[in-house]
Amino acid sequence: MNKLLGGAVAALLGVLVLTVSRDEDEAVDAAVGDCLAAPVTVRVGEDAEADAKVVGCGSAYAAYTVVGRLDGRSDPRSTACETYFQANEEYFVYSSTAGDGYLLCLTRRR
Repeated sequence: MNKLLGGAVAALLGVLVLTVSRDEDEAVDAAVGDCLAAPVTVRVGEDAEADAKVVGCGSAYAAYTVVGRLDGRSDPRSTACETYFQANEEYFVYSSTAGDGYLLCLTRRR
C-alpha cells in the first residue's frame, strides 16, 4: 500500500495519498466531522507514508478531523480543499483512488 500524509500552510498542500482498493481503504466512508488516525507526525510541506482510518474523535489516536469531502476527485495536488480554510491556515489532504476517488480536507486535532 502506498500512503502519504503531508502538512500545508497557505498555498502549500499537505497530502495523504491512498492508492488501494475500496476494500482496503479504512477511510473510504469518512464524512465531515469524523476523525482519522495516522501513525506518523507530518511536517508542513512534507509527505510521509501512513495508514489512515476512521476512529472516534475521543480516541487518543484521533490525529485529524474531516472538515470537507470531495467525491470524484483523487488528485493529491488539487487545490479544491482550499475553500474550507482561511489564508495561511494549516490543513491536510487525504487523497484516495478507491471507487471514483475522493479527497478529504483535514485539520490537525488539537
